[in-house]
Amino acid sequence: MQGSTRRGFGLACLLVTIMTSVGALADDAVLTFSGKVPGGAVTLTRDEIAKLPQRELTEQPTSFPQPMKFKGPSLTDVLKLAGATGGDITLSAADDYKVDITADDMTKFAPILAIEKDGVRMAPDDFGPFFVMWPFKEKPEIDIEAYQAKAIWSVVKIEVK
Repeated sequence: MQGSTRRGFGLACLLVTIMTSVGALADDAVLTFSGKVPGGAVTLTRDEIAKLPQRELTEQPTSFPQPMKFKGPSLTDVLKLAGATGGDITLSAADDYKVDITADDMTKFAPILAIEKDGVRMAPDDFGPFFVMWPFKEKPEIDIEAYQAKAIWSVVKIEVK
């Protein structure tokens, strides 16, 4: 009897290990919205955001040595998915860096919320999981320091005003 109990315990440990490993493969990146959103706060996963129509921009932010291909939905579409009822936003990065983006700038210049860089989902230690990218090549008038500073990476929170 004692042997079967140990065997059962070993099998249970194996199953927990397998389930934990499979769970670790799931994408757990989330973006939190506060302010003018339903219920005061909404959290979206990267997988939910990835279901929106995607756009690619090949850009070279000032801190990058070469151009890279960024892919993600329009920032406006992400706000709609969150149910945002305001227009202007403040984005916060994991390191507490913050930028303000007006509704007018989002409409006029259509930045994306990139979830991939060069075909790979961005990890938190590689500018991800979310990176606001602007169409600097398409709109050369915004390829200036003020807008380059709004190309915020490691975004974790958006406050809707």
